[in-house]
Amino acid sequence: MKIKQTNKLWGHAFNSTPDKKTLIFTSGRDVIGLPPSDAALIIYDVWVNKAHAVMMAKTGCIPLISARHILHGLTELESLVANGTFVLDEEKEDVHSNIESWLTNAIGIEHAGVLHTARSRNDQVMTDMRLFLKDQVVSTMNNSVALATSLISVAEVYKRAPFPGFTHHQHAMTTTFGHILLGFAAMVLRDCERLEHWVSLHNHNPLGNVASYGTSYPINRKLTSDYLGFDSPDHNSLDAINNRWEAEADFVFALSVLMNHLSIIAETLITLGVPEFCMITLSDMYSTGSSVMPQKKNPDPLEVIKGKAAYVQGQLMSLLSIGKGAFIGYNRDSQMTKHIVMDCIFECESAPLVLSGVLETMTVHADVMEAWCHKGFIGATTLMENIAQSQHIPMRIAKVMVEKAVMYSKGEQSVTYAALCKAAQEESVVMKITEAEVVYWQTPQAIISLSKSYGGPGKNSMNVSTKKLKQKIQKVHAFIHTREEKDIHAKKLLNTAIESLMKGGE
Repeated sequence: MKIKQTNKLWGHAFNSTPDKKTLIFTSGRDVIGLPPSDAALIIYDVWVNKAHAVMMAKTGCIPLISARHILHGLTELESLVANGTFVLDEEKEDVHSNIESWLTNAIGIEHAGVLHTARSRNDQVMTDMRLFLKDQVVSTMNNSVALATSLISVAEVYKRAPFPGFTHHQHAMTTTFGHILLGFAAMVLRDCERLEHWVSLHNHNPLGNVASYGTSYPINRKLTSDYLGFDSPDHNSLDAINNRWEAEADFVFALSVLMNHLSIIAETLITLGVPEFCMITLSDMYSTGSSVMPQKKNPDPLEVIKGKAAYVQGQLMSLLSIGKGAFIGYNRDSQMTKHIVMDCIFECESAPLVLSGVLETMTVHADVMEAWCHKGFIGATTLMENIAQSQHIPMRIAKVMVEKAVMYSKGEQSVTYAALCKAAQEESVVMKITEAEVVYWQTPQAIISLSKSYGGPGKNSMNVSTKKLKQKIQKVHAFIHTREEKDIHAKKLLNTAIESLMKGGE
């Protein structure tokens, strides 16, 4: 017998299998190790070091000749980082020590030894983390707005497709599948707004706070803020360091709410796809098989989204717990916040894109959805509303009539005309309604067309809602563009200052 290499224990009944990114998302840490947390901060620490060196030279806090050696060394180090040959040494404790040690070896302690003047690793790591988190905010917003775009795109295809709305896991009122998807898009776009708010709260420069209490050197924190793309320095040297957990917790809170929303969407799609409903079929690309049951095609990527949502909630509590016990000044327990927020990002960063792929590749069985809109007295509410309006009777009286009519229509799926007439007679209501009207008011098409409130599944409302949500997408794109341009401008400003210093300018 020829021995075959076993990579996966399923998939032979699949027409296509998940791509590598989806498999990595579902496997997580099962087969992939995480890099050191500080590996993600190297590029930011180099940026911060450059800005600090230029500012210190401009203010006369360090010799110009030392600043030039430092900047030359950092440029060389950047090249090593870019080609992957700079590796963190575990004996040197953190990214800051690694970079300073490398610079000391490269340019000598007489020059490298002045770089840490007027700062501490406290304000240094906080600045690195603010820059890192700003980029993560933009990345999360990009992925989320891509999901919102997919939701709206699919919603437009099914904006008139009847769908059974549920409350308490039971038939409630007929809506459209497009209306459901637009509701999900609204959630995700609100998550983008929440991330925007993170920037307004936390885009302030901690560099220069030193060990919580400032410095006697005449530093220029406005200058480093400009070089690093911050709106301003923070206004108290203790605040940011004492609350090192806060920017991380605010980001993870926004991420947690986003993941909750993705979990709601995931659970909905999982339920709609079970054979008992069969309203959608997930693509093989976003399904996985069983190691033992040959017939199984499981919605694992969606289930993993639900699990990761729970994971992030737990990590948020860890951040809040670290923060509540902080005595004034720096406390080493706040170092854990870096690992927590990075773990959350690793687990969740691709979730919106995975869900977007699920939506764009799934098969929607609109006929099955519509069939469910003829069951479980789902048209009773619209029937009640139209009786109240057409007969000019109080809604409460109409409700009692329809409740009784539902009871008298036992064994049916909708209220019968005979049952309604009996209920009306008991309530002493002279009802001038035809049997055709009773039937019509309970049909899916009538229920949708009669929906008049803004935000509902009616045609006009759906058109306006879709337009408004697309405008929100444009605003998110504009915010992301502005944010990216600010950083580009900051780096150009810094590079111009570096060029001036290297040429002999001040």
